[in-house]
Amino acid sequence: MTEATRTAPSLETRILNTIRRWGRGSVFSNRDFFKLGPDSSVAWCLYRLKAKGVIRMLCRGLYDYPKFSRLLGEYLAPDLHRVAEVLADKYRWHIQASGNTALNYLGLSTQVPTRFLYLSDGPSRSYSIAGQTLEFKHISRREFYPGHRESELFIQATRELGTLCCTEAYLPKLRSLLTPTLRRDLTVALPYLSAQHRRYIRTILI
Repeated sequence: MTEATRTAPSLETRILNTIRRWGRGSVFSNRDFFKLGPDSSVAWCLYRLKAKGVIRMLCRGLYDYPKFSRLLGEYLAPDLHRVAEVLADKYRWHIQASGNTALNYLGLSTQVPTRFLYLSDGPSRSYSIAGQTLEFKHISRREFYPGHRESELFIQATRELGTLCCTEAYLPKLRSLLTPTLRRDLTVALPYLSAQHRRYIRTILI
């Protein structure tokens, strides 16, 4: 055995170093480490890190590296939006946040939801995570709005707001979210929206 072999970091150490690079609040599944070692070995290492209290298991095969609040003296709840994205990546689903979930994600709603709903081309499923419900509702791929995740969120949020989009309560907030990329994607998506929804988006884009 060479010196390099004797001092090579273990699989558990390499997984832990990867998680630390991602930072507190990161969410991940076994699949994120497939390049580091066999599935069974990765699963065992994640189990050991969970047992040591380093990471937290959210549901089967899904974990987070929780943030700690010094003010509250406890670990914070996971970001369910990030959890939804990781589950979608794991199972190869395409997802879009529902209207109320999109409003919450974009900071346009002050309500603290206990249920996060996503539309998915995968099976309808529900997960209970940290006292909150994460739900995926199956719809046909044809029913998805076109675009990237940023524009999809914006479209779902404005669809939920309806005529409120063009009021002083929301119009400045919506315009503050616009980036050059988002403006371009929304313009491309306009032909796929209803006539009324197109009017809302055009007013925001002015």
